[in-house]
Amino acid sequence: MNGNPRRTVTRLAIALAALSLVAVAAWLPAQTPKGKLCCIAGEYKGSNLADQLPNCPVPKPEAFTMTISQARGCGADVWGRISDSSGNVNEFKGTLTRGLRGCCVLKASFSDPGHPGHVVNFTGEFCKHGTMWQASGTYTETNSGDPCKTKGTWKITQN
Repeated sequence: MNGNPRRTVTRLAIALAALSLVAVAAWLPAQTPKGKLCCIAGEYKGSNLADQLPNCPVPKPEAFTMTISQARGCGADVWGRISDSSGNVNEFKGTLTRGLRGCCVLKASFSDPGHPGHVVNFTGEFCKHGTMWQASGTYTETNSGDPCKTKGTWKITQN
């Protein structure tokens, strides 16, 4: 070692402090999600399929359309209308959050006005494929009136 030992220790301490600051600065951006929420407003076509339950007939896919509206600036508040192939229409409300790989997660629900106490909660991941959004997820039903229809999966593609 050349020079004063105190000066060398001081230089090492400054170098370590600088290196620590650089490491923290590099780590922080990785902890903050990048980008805005997905802009998913639009018209969609899809289907849902109830899970197979014991002592129940094999479920068949049911077609539906979904219209999604979104808060200004592609905000987190999402709402819309789901119309099934039988002509039933349900209004839903939900929240959009950032997901992985540039995708977003929707959590929403609706209550069936024709059946008091019947609530459907659904969650799904929206990812862009080319220029169109696609989503898939799961749903649960409470008080559906059909013991064979309590939960299942759904998927949609933007028109």
